[in-house]
Amino acid sequence: MSHTLIAQRYARAIFELALEMNLVEQVRNDMETILSVCETSKDFDLMLRSPVIRAEKKQKVVKAIFGDKVGELSMRYMGIIIRKKREEYLRYIAGEFISIYKKFKNIFTVHFQSASAITDEIRRKVVELLEKQTGGSIELVEEVKKELVGGFVLSYDDYKYDASIAYQLRRLRKGAAEINLYIRGI
Repeated sequence: MSHTLIAQRYARAIFELALEMNLVEQVRNDMETILSVCETSKDFDLMLRSPVIRAEKKQKVVKAIFGDKVGELSMRYMGIIIRKKREEYLRYIAGEFISIYKKFKNIFTVHFQSASAITDEIRRKVVELLEKQTGGSIELVEEVKKELVGGFVLSYDDYKYDASIAYQLRRLRKGAAEINLYIRGI
């Protein structure tokens, strides 16, 4: 079974439980903390994936790290995950939980790449336009990519709008390559 499917099932389960117990916001904060630790601490991630370290030891380490940082529900859930020998998927479960939360709250993460940093005015207009188009809240992730030459690339979910000069140049090159100068039109 792929890690994506496992993560989706476990994340859906904790989300539904948190929803039932009215603890969605707290569990979201917990999952962001867990994801952050998994991404920043290579040793912690290796410990979770190690088949040599016993489950009891992993539970003690998790309790020592997250004991005062996450809620009781999240701690118990991590305990269940470790007992079921799914601790190596903890990072993916936390990420999937955050994705489920964003869908539930109608929050769209939009990636905006441009050749240079954008102004606050442009940022505000982009967010307003996308909020109108999607009907939800927008979380804008900006990235400066010099190779775009000019313009921007905007992507969220399965949508992508490429208005960069680099893209236009590629299209021109492709179009020019298709023109055969040896065939003469009548």
